[in-house]
Amino acid sequence: MSPWITVAKWILLLSWIASGGLLAWNHLRVRKERKRQSIPEEKPSIRDPKSMQGLAIEGLSFLLAAIFTSFADTPADWQCILSTVFSLLAVALFAVAIHHLGLEWRIKAVVTDDHRLVTTGPYSIVRHPIFAALISLLLATSLLANPPWATPLCLAVCLYGTEIRVKAEDGLLLRKFGPEFASYRARVPAYLPFFH
Repeated sequence: MSPWITVAKWILLLSWIASGGLLAWNHLRVRKERKRQSIPEEKPSIRDPKSMQGLAIEGLSFLLAAIFTSFADTPADWQCILSTVFSLLAVALFAVAIHHLGLEWRIKAVVTDDHRLVTTGPYSIVRHPIFAALISLLLATSLLANPPWATPLCLAVCLYGTEIRVKAEDGLLLRKFGPEFASYRARVPAYLPFFH
């Protein structure tokens, strides 16, 4: 058995723990800070429930990746290497994106009265780096744990859900920020660099 398999499995496991830990810690941190500053937890001016449908479909893509593990053979070295790259990329994207997002972090698509448009750091490369991190984590998982035919299927389901979320969130940001967001959207791709 290739030593890459063991290394890739450990890195994937640690990336799942780190990603989940970062998101949970950030969610609690933001709630606590908003409370400390007496900012109402949910003071939405506009929201779009469709984003939660997109999130559910993204979740389905991870469920499919878990189901397809039973069909997997031993992954090739190239799958292990790519999985490792996507694992590390996912954690890095989550960490940098939530840092730049600050108190604008939300699970639901909500734009509040005090909302600010974040365009720094990874948000200067893609408008939705957290979605990019999620896709990266799915690819890392599927490449290592699924047969090669399953990865495109899982990715297609995830991208479908992500597109729903992008449309919901972009629509809210356009309503809130108007020409400022339209200009930002025109020059920065949604979640895949170089794919506008």
